[in-house]
Amino acid sequence: MTRDEILRQLERAFRRYCGVPSSVTQSLVPPSVPAGKLYEAHVLSLIVEKLVTREGYRLALVGGTKVQLKSAPGPINRSYPRIELRRSGACVAELWTDVEFLSLSHAARRSGTLTKGDYHELDLIIVDPNQHGRPPHDTVWLGVECKNTGYEKGLLKEILGIRRELSYLTDDRPTKFSSWPRSLVPADPPSCLVVYATDADVLDYAAPGMVFGIDFMHESI
Repeated sequence: MTRDEILRQLERAFRRYCGVPSSVTQSLVPPSVPAGKLYEAHVLSLIVEKLVTREGYRLALVGGTKVQLKSAPGPINRSYPRIELRRSGACVAELWTDVEFLSLSHAARRSGTLTKGDYHELDLIIVDPNQHGRPPHDTVWLGVECKNTGYEKGLLKEILGIRRELSYLTDDRPTKFSSWPRSLVPADPPSCLVVYATDADVLDYAAPGMVFGIDFMHESI
């Protein structure tokens, strides 16, 4: 897919599933967004669709009219736009891009001293509403990593580390979702974790996900 095709797909998804008018969708993604970040936009459009069609959420883009695909990750900034997931008119969760979460190991140390090893980035993240700064690991509903590159073992080790910093391995627990991306996960807290990659080789590394509750998706552009 070309840059224009990706942007048109995102615009259609936001018009149809987030109720964003055409006058706004044409400027959803700032022109300065680098080509490498556009894969996140592609995956975001797929997730927006699934949250509505598979999970029955009503979605709303709030806090602005542009999707913030940042060049560098950071804490939640509530002056930036985000997508609200709503049930019966109430916001039950929020979808953000390029956010760092506070790790399980940081919580386990029970120390107020924050080090560089205490937070990790997710390209797309769904968390409890009204979070500020770096959300704690136990507020995460869904984390998504987007890899528009060759998928190699180093990336597998990276995502296994993210899984460990989100949850303990345990028996299956109910997630916040009824079917997508999964209703049960062997993790406590029961967060979902998904890898999207343009490289079909990503599926060669999917077996550990069956144990640790990571879903690997090949999604080309």
